[in-house]
Amino acid sequence: MPVEYLFEYHPYRGGNNPKHIGASVQLLNFKNGDLKAITFFTDHVEAKLKTTLPAGTGFSIATVPSSTAAKAHKGFGSMIRLLKGRFPEIRNSGNLLQRISSIPSLHKGGNRAPSVHQKSLVAADSIVSGEKVVLLDDVTTTGNSLQVAEKLLQQAGANVVLTLALCKTVS
Repeated sequence: MPVEYLFEYHPYRGGNNPKHIGASVQLLNFKNGDLKAITFFTDHVEAKLKTTLPAGTGFSIATVPSSTAAKAHKGFGSMIRLLKGRFPEIRNSGNLLQRISSIPSLHKGGNRAPSVHQKSLVAADSIVSGEKVVLLDDVTTTGNSLQVAEKLLQQAGANVVLTLALCKTVS
C-alpha cells in the first residue's frame, strides 16, 4: 500500500530554514505534546479517515513507535484519545507495534534501512486476523519504517487499510 501524507515537512535545521513554517512547526509541537498541534493534526486525520473508510466501519489504529524503545509518543497518545471520541467504531488503539530496541534518530545520523526497523519492531499478539488497521506515523522521510511496520502488521493478520504519515520530509 502506498504511504500517504498530509503535509510537507521542512526541517528546522537550527532555525536556518525559512520554509520551516505552518505544518512543519506544528509537527514539532505535536511531538512535544502541544494540544493545539495535536488537535490540528487530529482534525486532518479525521477528515482523511472519513474519506477512506465507510461510516461505521470498525478499525484499529497502530502507530510507528518512537525510535527509543518503550518511549511513549506524547502526540499520538492524545490524538488517539481524541479520535476514539470521534470514531466510536475504533476497536483497538493499544500498542499494536512495539520498538524492542532503540535505534538512532535519522536527524541525528541514524541508519533507516528497512533491516534496522525489522530488527527493532514487533507486532503485538493482540491483533485479530482480518482486523482493519490504520497505520500512522508522525513524519516519513524514506517510508522504510512505515513499510516495515505495515508488513509486520500484515504478517500478524491485520488488513492495513491506510498507511498515513502526518508529514513527509522534503528538501
